[in-house]
Parts: sequence; C-alpha cells; structure tokens
Amino acid sequence: MTMNKLNWKEISPTDSEKGCVITLHGRGTSGEDLMPLANDIDLPNLRWIFPDAPFPFPDLLGGLMWYGSRTGNSNGILNSRKLLFDLLDHLIDEEGVPPEDIALLGFSQGAVMALDVALRYSKRVGALIAMSGFLATPEKLNKEKSLESLSVPILLTHGVEDEVVSVDGSREALKTLMDEGYTVALQEYDMGHQIVPEEIVHIREHLQSHLGLP
Repeated sequence: MTMNKLNWKEISPTDSEKGCVITLHGRGTSGEDLMPLANDIDLPNLRWIFPDAPFPFPDLLGGLMWYGSRTGNSNGILNSRKLLFDLLDHLIDEEGVPPEDIALLGFSQGAVMALDVALRYSKRVGALIAMSGFLATPEKLNKEKSLESLSVPILLTHGVEDEVVSVDGSREALKTLMDEGYTVALQEYDMGHQIVPEEIVHIREHLQSHLGLP
C-alpha cells in the first residue's frame, strides 16, 4: 500500500481489532525486516503496519533509512517525521482508528523516529516503545513536544553490550524524558544490537496494558 509516499506492509489481526502498531525498522533494512515481531509478540487483536523508510541506504541494494544525519536540522528526520505524521492522520482521520489505540514501536533508527514522532504529534497515541535507540535532538524537546504527548506511556529497551547504538542513548533519553515530565521506563538486557525473548515479554506487556488488550 502507498500513502503520502510511504510504502508499507500489513499483518491483520486474527481476532477482533483492538489496536494498531506502527513498527519502524532500522537503518539499512526495510519494513519487512520486523514483520516476525508480530508473531513473536502474539497478540491476536493487533493490526501491524510496517512502513518502509523513504530514503535509499547508500551501497546496500534494497536497504532503506529514515535519515542520514542524527541532527535535528537533517532534512531526513524532518521529511520522515512529516510522512509519519501523514500516516497517523490517515489512520485516525480517514480510517477512524482512535489515536489511543495506536502504538509506535521502533528499532534502532526506527526507535529514534518513533520517539521523534510520538513526542511531537498533535494527538496522544496509546503507547510508545523504542528499542535500542536515542533522542535525536533532546535539546529541542522542551519547545517541540506536544502537550498531548505528555501522557503517552513510554518503554525504552536496550542491550548493555550494544556496539552499534550505545546503551547510553537510552539512558540519556530516560533522564531527558523524566525531566520533561513523561512516564517512562527503561529495561536493559545482556545483549548486543538485537531483540531477545525477555524483551519481547516486556513489549507484549506494555502493549497489553496501554492498548487495553485482553
């Protein structure tokens, strides 16, 4: 499916739909990379949406990225933010999905975008999960955050042995978010830049609790 220049794949719920998870992949892959998460998390009432990042990743055929620079002035971050805002608007305004039934979940560069978007979006989404990420522009959050986002429950997860994105990224994000008044938790694991079963359990519990799933 294509909407506002974002392509995405979907996995439909196997039971009555009670929530929607927008899942953002890491740098150099595509939306399809995280599709196994739907089976791993195994919540039958969820609709899963896996967008492809809009920019080609250099030197890797088929690889995509959300941005090329982590700075807040990066056109990549700003353009991807706008496209993801458009996707949220489409789901809420055209498909009638309540914003509180939507979760944003991202891994690595996708986690950076999930944080960036959910904290600035004009409506409160139901949950936010950032795996192995960081805040791209923590110094701008105070002025750019939406008041609606302050009640979004946030889960940060990270591996203490991560050599791609240091766990310090999530630790610093935790401090900044708490200082800004957010409800946020950080779970650390004995792992590298990956996803482990213990992490899946925490993500499942976060989605169940905050999307009101059985």
